[in-house]
Amino acid sequence: MLNDERTIFLAVQVEKKAMQILNFIRGLFEYDGWANREALASLATVAGDAERPRKYLSHVLGAQRVWLARFADPNPPSAQPWPTLTVEECRQAIEDLHRQWTALLDRLNPERLDEDLTYRNTKGMEFRTPIRDVLMHLVMHSAYHRGQVAAAVRETGGKPAATDYAVYVRKMKA
Repeated sequence: MLNDERTIFLAVQVEKKAMQILNFIRGLFEYDGWANREALASLATVAGDAERPRKYLSHVLGAQRVWLARFADPNPPSAQPWPTLTVEECRQAIEDLHRQWTALLDRLNPERLDEDLTYRNTKGMEFRTPIRDVLMHLVMHSAYHRGQVAAAVRETGGKPAATDYAVYVRKMKA
């Protein structure tokens, strides 16, 4: 009987850990939505043309659309990682993507995080990547390109947004 109880205990612990990972990923996507909104707001501080920072932000959003589409179809027909978006289209995309990613994460269970997502890249090569790694890639990819948005905003005389994760955590606790 002791072995059965230990097995059950260990299974429960593994399930708790997996759920913690899924909740952590959900939190990262909350951060990502916040950071995208902050980056968008920084475009308004640019005197004149904000084309270059908007190009980088559009790429963040385009890449998220591509990955979201890959969850529905491994070879989405209209994948555009570098769309040309207006500020208003960026604003709408940020909100739409946040809702869609939240819905996708709500449909996932911890076991699915270990499953592979099969997809083709923009060059047509097929890959299989664990879903948890795809989700982590998305957040990290966005953070990288938001850094480019910040640099471009600064170069054009604007005030870049502070989109570091630590800033987000402090603001959420305040």
